[in-house]
Amino acid sequence: MASQVAEDRPSKVTEDEKLTLIEKITEWSLSWIPDSMVFVLVLTLIIFALAFGLTDRGAIQLVDDYAKGFWVLLTFAMQLSLLMLTGFVVVDSDFVKSRMIKLIDIPKTATSTLILYCVLVGIFSWLHWGVGYMLAMVLGKEIAIRKRGLGIHYPLMVAAGYVCYLVMANGPSQSAPLIAATPGNFLESTIGRLVPISETVLSPFLLVLVMTQFIAVIVLFAMMAPKKDKVIELDEATWKEFSAPTKAVESKAEIRKMRPAERWERSRIFPTIVACIMLFWSCKTIWLQGITKVDINLLNFFFLALALLLQKTPANFVNAVRNGIGTTYGVIIQFPLYAGIFGIISYSGLAHVITDAFVYISTPGTYAWIVMFYTVLMDFFVPSGGSKFAIEAPFIVPAGQQMGVSIAHIINAYSTGSQMANCLQPFWTLAFLATFKIKFQTILPYTFAGFVVIFTIASVAFLVFPT
Repeated sequence: MASQVAEDRPSKVTEDEKLTLIEKITEWSLSWIPDSMVFVLVLTLIIFALAFGLTDRGAIQLVDDYAKGFWVLLTFAMQLSLLMLTGFVVVDSDFVKSRMIKLIDIPKTATSTLILYCVLVGIFSWLHWGVGYMLAMVLGKEIAIRKRGLGIHYPLMVAAGYVCYLVMANGPSQSAPLIAATPGNFLESTIGRLVPISETVLSPFLLVLVMTQFIAVIVLFAMMAPKKDKVIELDEATWKEFSAPTKAVESKAEIRKMRPAERWERSRIFPTIVACIMLFWSCKTIWLQGITKVDINLLNFFFLALALLLQKTPANFVNAVRNGIGTTYGVIIQFPLYAGIFGIISYSGLAHVITDAFVYISTPGTYAWIVMFYTVLMDFFVPSGGSKFAIEAPFIVPAGQQMGVSIAHIINAYSTGSQMANCLQPFWTLAFLATFKIKFQTILPYTFAGFVVIFTIASVAFLVFPT
């Protein structure tokens, strides 16, 4: 008996050491990686210092450059805010939630439920990353509530939804391709033309890459599912909290007793008419111009109409907007600051210095991969979403052009790399962690495995097809 315990001890210690390492990595990230607002302020000072040291611009001139660029992204900030907000409002509708719940009731096993969850999150994330992000949380909670006892490993399910969202968010709503496809964008003068999404997110290269990554991570998570006796499901207290009934819907009798203004706020007539007009124009435009001409304005117009239609009444729509507005605060306040950084880089000549550095360390065969790797590295420390593209584009695009790499391929490399670091960085998981009431270190082993798989596949793709 004593010898058996002695033999068991090393494996137990090793397991504890692994958990401790994961916790240490997570704790380091949570302790030393501050909010993105801190990053943009620190990055402003770093870029200012670099421009002062590497260009012939004086301090006052650099301040002028900063002020000149400060409002360049104002339009795009509003566009991206609407993109995030409409995604939330669409998923928050009873119509979408009820249909998704019916779908997840169909599979009868833990594995088939996990696969269907990943597929649904993936499809909607590709169409609109805001919708996919919200759907992953809404559906995940419903699965945890409704299928408790089926043997679904709770941490694995949360990680699977999150990683599938990250992989498939590289679709038509991805920031960088939409910027390049939208007339009047800040890159148009640098690139010299618009880059339609047919060359980026709808290109055969990126479609195959994204689908390969998606299938690979689904297989990975299905294989990582523990045996039933090792499964950790939703605990009793959290299950009761998640299952608590929501506020009752107002009855028609209650609405009839309200004042006229209150009844109008609960009427479906006005939002339905306006939404149908907007949807008609959106469909007509897509039919005449083709799906490849979709830009951020058309996408926002379509999803705003869809949100109005699905929320049914002005009161529901406004309440959903109020609930979702918190998702946009970072974009609203940080984009002008990023635009100021863009101004320093573009107008001071620093972009040319950094472009020369990229050209120096790259070859035509490695440049796209270097852009992807650089973006992964930077996103770990600067988890800013699409706004960072405004900083990097002025030097990664010209450097790629000098190498003979197509602009679309550079954008694809950037957008592919921009999501991966979020598998390891807790910044974008905060809403997930709060929704599922789970710690980051609990899902990190699974998201890390997902990162290894998608990074490996992407590296092979950009090294085999470099230009």
